[in-house]
Amino acid sequence: MPTRGGPRRHARRAGEVLPALALSLALLAGTTSCSVIPTGGRSVMSVDDESKGSPLGDPYARVVAMPPKAGWSPEEVVTGFRAAMASLDDSDFRIARQYLAADFAAKWNPRSGVTVYRQGAYDKFAPIGAEDRQAQVTLKGTKIAVIDPDGRYRPSGGPLNQPFTLARQADGEWRISTAPDGLLLSEADVARGYPPVDLYFLDARREALVVDQVRVPIDPGANFAKTTVERLLRGPSSSLADAVRTAFTGIGLIDVTTENNRVVVDLDGRVAADLVDPMSAQLAATLSALTKGGWGFEVKVNGESYHPDAPLRVDAQKQSSFDPWLAPGAVDPYYLAGDGLRLLGKENTGQPVPGRAGQKRLGLDPPAISGQSARQVAQRSADRRSLSVAPLAAGGEWRVWATGESLAPPSWDRYGTLWAVDRPNDHTSVLTRYDGDGKRHYRVTAPDLETAYVKSLKVARDGVHVAVIVRDGLGEQVRVGTVVGERERTRITNLQTVVDSENGRKIKDITWNDGKTLYALTDRSELLEASVAAEPASLGTGSRIESIAALDGRLLAGSSDEQGGRQIFYWTSSKWEALVKHENGTADFVENGPSFPAFPLG
Repeated sequence: MPTRGGPRRHARRAGEVLPALALSLALLAGTTSCSVIPTGGRSVMSVDDESKGSPLGDPYARVVAMPPKAGWSPEEVVTGFRAAMASLDDSDFRIARQYLAADFAAKWNPRSGVTVYRQGAYDKFAPIGAEDRQAQVTLKGTKIAVIDPDGRYRPSGGPLNQPFTLARQADGEWRISTAPDGLLLSEADVARGYPPVDLYFLDARREALVVDQVRVPIDPGANFAKTTVERLLRGPSSSLADAVRTAFTGIGLIDVTTENNRVVVDLDGRVAADLVDPMSAQLAATLSALTKGGWGFEVKVNGESYHPDAPLRVDAQKQSSFDPWLAPGAVDPYYLAGDGLRLLGKENTGQPVPGRAGQKRLGLDPPAISGQSARQVAQRSADRRSLSVAPLAAGGEWRVWATGESLAPPSWDRYGTLWAVDRPNDHTSVLTRYDGDGKRHYRVTAPDLETAYVKSLKVARDGVHVAVIVRDGLGEQVRVGTVVGERERTRITNLQTVVDSENGRKIKDITWNDGKTLYALTDRSELLEASVAAEPASLGTGSRIESIAALDGRLLAGSSDEQGGRQIFYWTSSKWEALVKHENGTADFVENGPSFPAFPLG
């Protein structure tokens, strides 16, 4: 409905840049500025440039916004304000505040977070009269995500109807008197100025690397490697703050440069001797994506060698030797057959595992394989009232570790702990960790899960991230949270939905690929890739897929046909291909066919 106080002309499309704004674009490579390119049009241009062999960051686009001009309409003022919020050069938002009325400019807080939106259009209003003192411009579109002040990116859909109230100043110019705190940025703004970065921290035992997916705003005055290390030294985002540690406590950064084909990280202090190895792994893991492989690292203190007698040089793949599960390499999968658990080895042939687990299976139910060198398998009984564990070693016998009313499939973590979930009814779940030989167990505190039905729980290989399939009044969703504490102090916090119950879909299975992404299988045999930092992406569908297992980019599935015949498939990035069809040439797939592939800690 037309309302009094709107802009004096019809709205332009929100994706258009008003000619009066005189936006410009520049390319930066590290701290070197290239030529300024006036856009003069409606969209930002992208220009390719060579990185000159430097691993410290590729060129990026820079939007430079101009202050407001005399005679601008309320719509033009709001559009100029939006452009100024996206400017990377104005780190204090000095230009952006020029679009605001004085009293509002003094209290506007641009650092309270970012709302990411997909542009629609401004609402249309009736003409503004010469005597009108107020106007309102409403930006319409779709809300995509929010970026917390610590860089945590959280997808968040829904319509955007953002009003801006403007007041006519004493000089007759319009200025914004009411607007939300924080920044309002389009998807293109965020893609240009807030690239995703994987920061790596340490688990509580300082033996694993845990990824923290954040968005880091580009600083035009520094190379992006320096900006990234500065963000690493600030510590983890709120979702991991209680669960991880860092080697950099009390340490600051002087600079990140290159020297003798190495990336040199110059700190203002030294960490404790026992933290040098973890510190090196954190740096290598965090910077490896930016250096694009091959570049080693050196750590200095105040421009001098880290050690008086020798430099501290870090291999480009230090993270892999520190935490083998970060890049596990060739790890063979397991699967069930009619005569027990098998290990899939060379030429895709399966061999029975040693011990009782390779001789007789408990039932047609997904197995869980531990990650230690002395591996164990856990599996539910056919009635789902008990969980049994057997060592994968000669003479290994099944032994009951857990009992309950209706147990979910088990999951191991990297510490040799078995996770069990009992569902005494459809709206209650009890989570328990079993240590050592299963005789010691501890209740897990998880308020958001204890009043829902947990269909499945999978701990990631970093021991900190956890994924669950939850059924509640909203349907079935996949949520990802954080494991904090050990033994009786264990709790699960910061649960975030990564796959919702869209169109009533149900989730059949989930599996972690690595510490930041997981796969979900729906009841329509649709394969989804999900994480806390992006909307789930559909990878495709398969015929009668019933279970999935993944490890570091390798994805397997178990399926059954209409006659009950079972096969194991592998994913080729676009479709499923048969991997194991039958055992010993028999066509008796119903009883003896392969099923339920499983990787260690899957």
